[in-house]
Amino acid sequence: MTMIHLTASLALLWLHLAGLTLVLGRWLPYAIARAAGVLLITLILFFIEHFIGLGNLNGVWPITAILAAASLYLFKQEARSSRFKAAEIAFLLALAYGLIWKFIFPAIYPTSERVTDLYFMANYYSGSVLPPPDHWFAGHRFDFYYAFQHYGAALMGRLFGWEIGFAYNISFALLMALGLSLAWEFTTRFVSGHIHRLVLIIALALGGTGVSPFLNLFVTPASDTPMSWQANDQMWASARFIGSYDARINTDLGRQLFPLLTPETKPTADFEARDLPLENFGYQFFLGDYHPPLGGFFLLFLALALIAWLEQRHRDQPDEILYKRFAQGLLALTLPVMLITNTWITPMLAVLLFTWAGWRHYCKNPPDWGAIFAGGTLGFLLIYPFLAGFASQAIGTPIRLVHSIDHTPLAQFILLLWPLFALFALALTEKRQRPLAITLVTAFAIMLLLGEFIFVDDPSVGKFERTNTTMKWWGWMWSGALLATGAMALGSGKRWVRNTATGVLLLTCSYAINTAQYIWHTPKGDMGKLAGTQWFSNDAPVKDTIRYLSQSSKGIVLENWLGDAYTNQTLYSLYSQQPSLLGWPNHVSLWHGAPQEVWLLNQQIKDFYAGAQNNPLAWLQQNKVKYVVWGRPESTSPAWQTINAAISPGYDWHPFLDTPDTRMGLWIKRQK
Repeated sequence: MTMIHLTASLALLWLHLAGLTLVLGRWLPYAIARAAGVLLITLILFFIEHFIGLGNLNGVWPITAILAAASLYLFKQEARSSRFKAAEIAFLLALAYGLIWKFIFPAIYPTSERVTDLYFMANYYSGSVLPPPDHWFAGHRFDFYYAFQHYGAALMGRLFGWEIGFAYNISFALLMALGLSLAWEFTTRFVSGHIHRLVLIIALALGGTGVSPFLNLFVTPASDTPMSWQANDQMWASARFIGSYDARINTDLGRQLFPLLTPETKPTADFEARDLPLENFGYQFFLGDYHPPLGGFFLLFLALALIAWLEQRHRDQPDEILYKRFAQGLLALTLPVMLITNTWITPMLAVLLFTWAGWRHYCKNPPDWGAIFAGGTLGFLLIYPFLAGFASQAIGTPIRLVHSIDHTPLAQFILLLWPLFALFALALTEKRQRPLAITLVTAFAIMLLLGEFIFVDDPSVGKFERTNTTMKWWGWMWSGALLATGAMALGSGKRWVRNTATGVLLLTCSYAINTAQYIWHTPKGDMGKLAGTQWFSNDAPVKDTIRYLSQSSKGIVLENWLGDAYTNQTLYSLYSQQPSLLGWPNHVSLWHGAPQEVWLLNQQIKDFYAGAQNNPLAWLQQNKVKYVVWGRPESTSPAWQTINAAISPGYDWHPFLDTPDTRMGLWIKRQK
């Protein structure tokens, strides 16, 4: 039954995307048309829902399915064309790759950002007027995070009536596939051979770095380390080598190249090696988080695909000027959309767009400034209702100069990024594409320099001062530069350039060995459970509690405090799509500007579950709590008797496990 549901859901999704692609494909290449259609529809509905909440859209999909089928019929000649079929095959293969990752590892667990991403989606699932009620902080609004891609995932889940965890995993695969298909579209503009295109796309999708082929030369794992741990370590080692994995260097060659810090070589007594990760596009498959970097990569590849298309001549299209105006307006639109998708990357995208526009102006072939102004203005108008609230709630993160003590060690910097340096040089040797190559190499080199001399000053300090900046900026820059310069080098008319570029990319593809080891050795107990909850709900009383909550009327759920962040707290409410009295207090406090109310409420929750509240019934009623979860680890707490006696005048106990030693279930507010 699960496979039938998955197959039907994917078929319905493809029908909608194919119909949309054919409609916009009359003006744009199919990969761009598909991505632009998804983006524009989501953006317009995002704008509308700031004024009118559209609620549950599940009854709309039969109508949209009919419209999509009608598009397939009306444009049946285009649908039969080899160009459309090739674009669909590229997209479906990219989607299949993401789905394989999610089919094998679907769990939405709290040890990374998966739960916070699910929380962002949950805020939008009700379809209420935006900004929506805060799912993790009852009585407040969710108006403080750039979560446009999460709105898109929730919108799709609402349209097709999917469980939130299922929508999460499908949305991850879809967004990554849209990006990969755009990358493939970019390669077709420069690379003629399918093998060379595949090498570049595989290198992009795998996520290796300059460290990947040499990792075993620097670190020899302990013989007693379980293979599952080794495989996991080596997956993140390529991305998080500088300041993390390089501390494990234990070979003679490694010590010579990257001497470990000693008290004598430390610049200050309390200095720690700076943690400077590079989490590129392909690395996101391993992470599995539906986090804002995914949307940032999507907009990057959309911008590059548009630039590549605009640089080609389209004499076979009679309305070339009109089409190019539309494309340039869409290109400008990506900048304001980045503000609400992954705000950190906005300066990097601005560098790319302004460098391209400046180059065109310098070459006496300026872009259509009217189209660019119109696209950018439209984008800002559509996001303005969101920005009006977001700007006042956003956490202050000014851009500052990097202190000398925080710069990247030169040896590690070269090892991590040498493939890009090689591809930069190779791309510039191709005479036919040299002007555009100079433009893109310049843009990505500027980004690299900016990342070394400025950073976004978030609350992190010490060894993590630049961590978030390099994680986001370097990963985005790496992915765009690898695609752009790799395609130009592989499209060279000189065999030695093509062969050298292929060798560089194949070396980064050595990461495939780490990926295969990780997939082989990592436990797969949740495989195929795309709702993402199996790891938590395979305990029968937990599953019964979640099912009951998901089928009950909306009401605030109280769950026990299990820690300040990255715990199972709020999973009952998230998985059942019910609002929570308080989510992870550390995150809620940070996002809401550190109000004292968060920590006061957190202490009151601790007191309640310890049976130490003076008047727990009045406290529950004051906070409008409808459901009180008594699960694990509180299931064996002796405080149950005290709490039950105190709140029984207003709440009924509903057990899902009731033995002399263990109780699990809900207290449910009694209806008056």
